[in-house]
Amino acid sequence: MTAAGITAGAVRALGAGLLLFAMAAAIAQNLGLARASAVKAAFLYKFGSFVEWPAGAFRGPADPLVIGVFGDDAVAAELEQITQGRRIDNHPVQVRRVREADDVGALHILFVGGARDVRAREVLAAARGPVLTVAEAAGAGRTAPVLHFTEEEGRVRFGASLTAAAARGLKLSAKLLAVAQEVEGR
Repeated sequence: MTAAGITAGAVRALGAGLLLFAMAAAIAQNLGLARASAVKAAFLYKFGSFVEWPAGAFRGPADPLVIGVFGDDAVAAELEQITQGRRIDNHPVQVRRVREADDVGALHILFVGGARDVRAREVLAAARGPVLTVAEAAGAGRTAPVLHFTEEEGRVRFGASLTAAAARGLKLSAKLLAVAQEVEGR
């Protein structure tokens, strides 16, 4: 591939990634929501479009994509509003509020909000298999999320861990990685 081809590909990936940011912000703005919880909810919804789950992650093509939320009722409420009647890759989107580590089964995306306390780590550790885990902060070991939120100058951003994604059998889109604030494992 030529340098021009690489440059054009990089520009396309960056453009698509910027589109992800713009769409998440537009969803929050269109709903009249400017709070961090609304932006995080919009990101959680859009993240599902930029992940490749392994075969068997869905029992069938019409099965719902289930997003679980632990520890942040504001994000859960915003996400319920944003996803109402929406689909990701032809899968209807469902939001489930997670109260305990035992509630983590059959999720595709798990957001663990709030402080990284013992319960939050337990919930992250309980997520098995191809679950896109998203947390308020980066972590290490079994509780390392695939994606984590950061705030910079009042703006919500996110970082990614390719190591955590690979451990869960997930492939993150280059478009998603192009707009990540930081990418671990490149």
